Order: sequence, then structure tokens, then C-alpha cells
Amino acid sequence: MQRDGDRRVRRTRALLHQSLIELIMAKGYTRVTVQDILDHADVGRSTFYSHYNSKDDLLVESGSDHLRAMIAKASAGPGDPSAADDDPLLPALLIFRLAGANRQLYQSLIGGRGSAKVVSIAKGMLTEVFTDHLRRARPATDAIELEPTVAFLVNGLMGLLIWWLDTRPDLAPEEVYRRFVHLATCGVLT
Repeated sequence: MQRDGDRRVRRTRALLHQSLIELIMAKGYTRVTVQDILDHADVGRSTFYSHYNSKDDLLVESGSDHLRAMIAKASAGPGDPSAADDDPLLPALLIFRLAGANRQLYQSLIGGRGSAKVVSIAKGMLTEVFTDHLRRARPATDAIELEPTVAFLVNGLMGLLIWWLDTRPDLAPEEVYRRFVHLATCGVLT
């Protein structure tokens, strides 16, 4: 698989990502095939497989890359109090904002119309992103403590995200994030 920074590679990967998103919106993730992606993006099978192993791989890599780019941008962005690289929950805020801006896509992926496989893929992606981010934001965190912390945050985030998309889509992303922060930092017993 190519991980090259060359412009053609970036353009092809972006085209494949965009094709996958558009097809998910039209058909739902489980009904999208690699052939659908190839036809929509107008690329050959060998081109696809030189970048990704499967449509799941495309979803994970492009989704992770997009979220990491948002974290980097938010961490560098002045004027946003949530945009601190040392904010351990920054990935959650960005996920809620992404889901708020792309509700139909997120409902298709992980809401009531989503699949357990996609939820599992999303959890894996978020586990990677949270682990990387927490290592930077809290470098003193013991490795033994990091794993259960990330598991708690990712599962709580996914549960709250699904609840929001399916039950209370009227809430603003920042309100859902506020509830997440409260639950993650104060717990349910306060």
C-alpha cells in the first residue's frame, strides 16, 4: 500500500474517500462494494488495492487521517479554548462536531441504520486516535492506565454518540460534548 506524500497519491486517496462517503449516503455502508467504489471513483482495481486492503481499510485509514488532521488543526488554532493539544478529550469534541455537521452520514454509519461491524471499526479508529492523543496530552500517563482509560472514553463516546444521533439529534454538538465531559470527569454519581 502506498503511503507516499506525492500529489497523485493524495488526490487518489481523497477521491476514493469521497466516493466511499457518497456511496454510504446513497446505499448504506454494508451494501457498498469495492466495485461500487471503483466505478464511482473511476479508478482501477489495482489502483484501489495499491492504497487499501479493503473497503473497511479505506474507511478506517481515511477516517483516522481526517480526524488526526482535525486534531492537529484544532491544536494549532488560536482563539478556541477547546483547541489545546493538552486537552485529553479534544478528539471527542471534534467527533461530535463532525457528526453534527454530517448527521446523515453518521446515522448511516453508526446510528440505528448502521452496522455492528462499522461500530467496531469506529471504535478501533477512535482507540488509535485517543491513544495517540493522550500520549501527547498526558505523557506521564502510565501505559497500564492508558489502555483502560482509552477503552472507557471510546465506549462512552460511542454510546453517547449513538444515543444523540438516534434519540436527541436536536442537541448541539457542544451540548453533547459537555455531557460527555461531565460523565467522563465527574461520573454518574455526582
